[in-house]
Amino acid sequence: MPYYYPLKKLKNADLRLRTVEGLQRLRKQLKDERFPSKKTSESLILGTWNLRNFDDDRFNYGPRLYESFYYIAEIINHFDVIAIQEICTDLWPLKRVMNILDKDYDYIVTDVTHSSIGGNQERLGFIYNKSKVTFTGIAGEIVLPPKLMISEVASKKRQFARTPFGVDFQSGWFKFFFSTVHIFFGSNSPSSPKYQRRVQEIEAVAKYIAKEAKHSDSNHILVGDFNIKKAGSAGFNALEKNGFTVVTNNKGSNRDQTKFYDQISFRSKKNELAFLEPERKDRVIQFFNSIFRDEDYGTYKPIMKERIADKLKTARAALKTATSKTAKKKLNNQIASLTAARKTDASLRAYYDEWRTFQASDHLPLWVEIKIDFSDQYLEKLKVMDNQ
Repeated sequence: MPYYYPLKKLKNADLRLRTVEGLQRLRKQLKDERFPSKKTSESLILGTWNLRNFDDDRFNYGPRLYESFYYIAEIINHFDVIAIQEICTDLWPLKRVMNILDKDYDYIVTDVTHSSIGGNQERLGFIYNKSKVTFTGIAGEIVLPPKLMISEVASKKRQFARTPFGVDFQSGWFKFFFSTVHIFFGSNSPSSPKYQRRVQEIEAVAKYIAKEAKHSDSNHILVGDFNIKKAGSAGFNALEKNGFTVVTNNKGSNRDQTKFYDQISFRSKKNELAFLEPERKDRVIQFFNSIFRDEDYGTYKPIMKERIADKLKTARAALKTATSKTAKKKLNNQIASLTAARKTDASLRAYYDEWRTFQASDHLPLWVEIKIDFSDQYLEKLKVMDNQ
């Protein structure tokens, strides 16, 4: 259970009440939507979540509020292990979430990907419950051999923009190598080189892991933000043609659930993958039903106005001392954007719609529950082993 005690000591009674009510709505939503309860020895709840720009203020919408860390921790606490994308350079926000989570949770993250290759200075990582999931000591990033390198145009051969990350875990009888990606986005035009780069990244990671899986005694799970628009698209097909079983959902994982950017896929050993409730196709958490809702705009309006005023004051002061053309241009753009955002109630409401995705995320978490107790099958195998 998350560590709620610091809420008791909050001197701001309005903030405490707002946070508690948000947590209560989240918990009720997950219960009403039949999110699985944790079964210590029977099943594993795993997932993936692109936690938008967690957590710096480079896009003028942050940083996250006090309550946002509690909401994020509440969601993560429902998982046994979850892959996280877009963890920023500063690990303090992640550590703040970890301090709210149950003491049994731990994390493993990569170093920062370099912005010069499209990495956006972000990390990939996993948060896992040590009482349920064991880290076996093996972790690594995927570096492509020359024949698998991405080449959307003949003159270039490159590695991934954001290097995929994999960790070897075990839960109960289930051994799994858990890999996560944040695939290059580029362009939505299928004929463009940038779109081809996106597809080639998916093909490359799928081929690489498929080859590794043939020589491994672990099941392989590949999740993350693939920037796949829908089933049947080139990126989606790249997973399936390399032997991955993709978990399907009726609704997408972007904020309005129209795009299927995020995916959970498996390449498993024979008879070692069993979904609980396999018929379900609603394994997406639409948290905006409970937190930072449309009807909460009035609550956050004064908070946003105060923050915008502070940002404008800081930007104008920095502009007075800026010397380079690049810095001046960036500051002038920031000032213009923030001034326009607070100009009218309609513009501030539009700002809220984006602002709230930097408090929670513009991606929704995906989950799946799988069986990890194969003791009955093992005993049956032992019973007939002398007859084989």
